[in-house]
Amino acid sequence: MESERKRGADGRFEGLRVNVEDVPRLPTFPARWVLEDPRRRPYFVYWAPENGPAWALKMASAGQDRGVLVTFENGQTQLISVLLRRMPKGAGSSLVYLCPSCESPCRYLYRLSLLGTKLVTAKGLVCQRCAKLRFASQGWYKPAFARGLGPRGRNPWEPRAVSDPRIIAEDIAPIR
Repeated sequence: MESERKRGADGRFEGLRVNVEDVPRLPTFPARWVLEDPRRRPYFVYWAPENGPAWALKMASAGQDRGVLVTFENGQTQLISVLLRRMPKGAGSSLVYLCPSCESPCRYLYRLSLLGTKLVTAKGLVCQRCAKLRFASQGWYKPAFARGLGPRGRNPWEPRAVSDPRIIAEDIAPIR
């Protein structure tokens, strides 16, 4: 796969690049909420950035520790397996997804994938590698003093999740 990427004279990646930070991602906290909810209610997960398209999905327990069942706006469903990993020193646990495409453990799944020269939603939710996304810092060195500089805060593509969509009716009006 590395050999397919075009490189310039300086050895850096050239060509179309889509950064992980620029696409909607699904962290593990909604899955944890769904699996630990004593009411066994599905959760409504939505992305509503200030600029860009809005996305939404429904996440429910698949039952018997099988993972979560995700339902997209168009009615398609996808079963996503989860794995509970012990933290070092046994101080807790971390929930990770198993990528539906390559079955590798990951903390985030992505809605959009790079197919040729376009971003598409055809694959459903997949990991960063299967979506062919790169990190913004990938391919160049950032000195130690500059790593702390720059904007910090909430990623605009981090979702919100609620167990009752009526709570946020005014926020999701543009999703229709």
